[in-house]
Amino acid sequence: MIKKIISLLLGHPRSNVEPLIRQIAEQSLAEVCQLVDGRMVGMSLAEARGYVRARATQIVMHETRLAIAKSTNVEFASMADIVRQATERLIPQVIRKMHVGAHQASRVAA
Repeated sequence: MIKKIISLLLGHPRSNVEPLIRQIAEQSLAEVCQLVDGRMVGMSLAEARGYVRARATQIVMHETRLAIAKSTNVEFASMADIVRQATERLIPQVIRKMHVGAHQASRVAA
């Protein structure tokens, strides 16, 4: 209860975590794209989202551990929430990037 009151008075702790979530998603993007490249052909959007989520989790978890270890403002207790949020931020980026790559490849072949 006291922690909630203090966080209300000092500002929302989410504002400290948001840049970290963004950083983790950005740092994970290339590796996740490399992992799923060419494997989402023929998948619906829902299937692709689930596939990327499953493949990205370990990578995002690793990046989160590294980022939290370097950060003085974030506790390991919030790691699961950070991993979830960073993964959810990463999924549309990966799908967009893979779609653009497939679209450009079909243009070159034509």
